[in-house]
Amino acid sequence: MLRQCIPSAASGRTLARRASCPVFVLGAALWLTGCGPGGPLRCHLNPDVQRPSPGVVIFLADGLPPGLVEQGCAEGWLPNIQKRFFEGGAHVRRAASTVPSITYAAVASMFTGVLPEQHQVVGNRWFDPEQALFRNYVKIAYYDAINADCTRPTIYERLQPAACANIQTALRRGVTYNIANWAVSGMLWFFWDFTAVDKLSVSSTGEVVGWANSQRHWPTILTYYFPALDTVGHRFGPGSPRYDRAIRHVDYQIGRVCDWLEHEGLLKTTYIVLLSDHGMIAVQPGGHVDTLTLVRDTWGRKATDHVEQGDPRWLRQAYYDDFDTIVNDLDGRCTSLHIRSCAGWQVRPTPAEVQTVIEAPPPKAQLWNIPGVELAAYLVADDDLLLRSGPRQARIRTRAGPNGTEYAYVPVPDDVLGYVGDPDLARFVSAGYHDSRAWLHATADQRLPDLVPPLMSLLHARRAGQVVLFAQPGYSFGAERGGHGGIDRDERLMTFALAGPGITPGTVIDTARAVDVTPTLLDLLGVVHDTGEFEGVSLVDAGLLSAEVGRPAE
Repeated sequence: MLRQCIPSAASGRTLARRASCPVFVLGAALWLTGCGPGGPLRCHLNPDVQRPSPGVVIFLADGLPPGLVEQGCAEGWLPNIQKRFFEGGAHVRRAASTVPSITYAAVASMFTGVLPEQHQVVGNRWFDPEQALFRNYVKIAYYDAINADCTRPTIYERLQPAACANIQTALRRGVTYNIANWAVSGMLWFFWDFTAVDKLSVSSTGEVVGWANSQRHWPTILTYYFPALDTVGHRFGPGSPRYDRAIRHVDYQIGRVCDWLEHEGLLKTTYIVLLSDHGMIAVQPGGHVDTLTLVRDTWGRKATDHVEQGDPRWLRQAYYDDFDTIVNDLDGRCTSLHIRSCAGWQVRPTPAEVQTVIEAPPPKAQLWNIPGVELAAYLVADDDLLLRSGPRQARIRTRAGPNGTEYAYVPVPDDVLGYVGDPDLARFVSAGYHDSRAWLHATADQRLPDLVPPLMSLLHARRAGQVVLFAQPGYSFGAERGGHGGIDRDERLMTFALAGPGITPGTVIDTARAVDVTPTLLDLLGVVHDTGEFEGVSLVDAGLLSAEVGRPAE
């Protein structure tokens, strides 16, 4: 709320009333952000403030592509990331985000340590047939509904009663002190001053310091969220001059915080972590794929993509009972179809029912033959997933192994994923079943990296639908100039870098996943946890970081 981010002698109630006045909010926005990218932070911790040793500061930069980060550090135009992370810490060369590569799903996986099937936040929008609920987090009234929807504990909850603070990240369940900045950020968004929101996030450090001084302790984890780069990429494209300026602006804001941590003596006892939720891929003019019109008008299905998330459940149920297909075409380069079973929305349709619906249209109108669609995926059995791309077909299959689920990619009759063109990967594929991590390592360099296990998992989530589509490069299911949510490496790979006590400077880690973030941070903080609770692995426990866990530098 606004009263959280504007220091004032007035009461919270007075500020809340003023927040309803656009002129007041605009004035507050201008007062807080000022001109330019912002100077050094001038706030100071009191001497009696307890400082966790170690602590964590997370920079979550929405849509920060690892390829550009590597290029910017190599060429010197991202000097703060280069200094603090690439030279001063460790970075992952090929870190895979979730499927779909979309913000809410990825952030939930990073902060819970499990895939979307487990935490049930399968995208920025999703439909739950059991609840007759079409969730859309992009609507301001529901942006933080993820805190009720996410079904697994967050890292903040696992650290309780330790204090944690959050600035602007939607998933903040379990934090002690939260700064939403929604009113001021909304006004800046309205005027398209997107990078000023990143600056506002860093400028809110002063409020965290005020809270820490009053409580006499600094948070164990402090998270900063930077949303600007992603929005600029969607609106102007990842190759635009504004996108270039926005990524440099993220680097500058990270530098402001790190310089302040160093000045306050916190940096030597703090793990700093740089994360992104996905990358970004350009969408060509005319690259919009309209699945709703196809399913409704060409197929003749009673289909809708209308969002109902505020009415009582019985009203929502009554509305969706009038339809036999829900099209979630609002998640960028990924879309999904929910098909009503013959028993109604409360019962999941059988694979045979799904196949009957999607294979009935003439070939030119089938999902996998639509221009702009790269891949259609759906289950034909609980352990058997069919991949279709144009006339080509392949399968993903699973079985129980001695150490968990094992996966096989069956490129018969066709190599839909393009894996067997690589001789080493072809041998890996022909060997049959492998565990999930083996698939990550084997496919990390491919154009479609780490797809086999996450895609099979996604199709078992009730909120993900029975059919999932991914767009070809240059296309999107939404009208945008840049997008993500699909399976191409430029959108699937994420930035994952960290530095701090005991981490050898210049360390390069080969592969990791979004789900590795929480177990890694718990180990760095010296928090005992059950590794069986996570689908991710700790980079410390795996021996990939030479960190003296829980011990600050001398």
